Amino acid sequence: MEQFLDYYNFSEFSKDLSSFFDTIAYSWIKDDLYLVLEKKENVYNIHFTSYDAKENIGKQKPNGLNTLIEDFKLDDNDHRKVVQQYLDYN
Repeated sequence: MEQFLDYYNFSEFSKDLSSFFDTIAYSWIKDDLYLVLEKKENVYNIHFTSYDAKENIGKQKPNGLNTLIEDFKLDDNDHRKVVQQYLDYN
């Protein structure tokens, strides 16, 4: 997972203090848009989110959210393609 986070410029995992998510890592897309990688128990989910400011991530719930992938798998090429597609939106 560490290589995935580094390759796609995700932050390190941290506890979501807003309690909206459990543990999250995020990557900036553009403007106020981010991909959030949520870790809940041993399951990962990818969300397309918006926040007013980067500093609000993990402290406030997102302004908007669209779940892209439930039960994200590193070895699933289609899952990685979705992540790349959203990050290429930049």
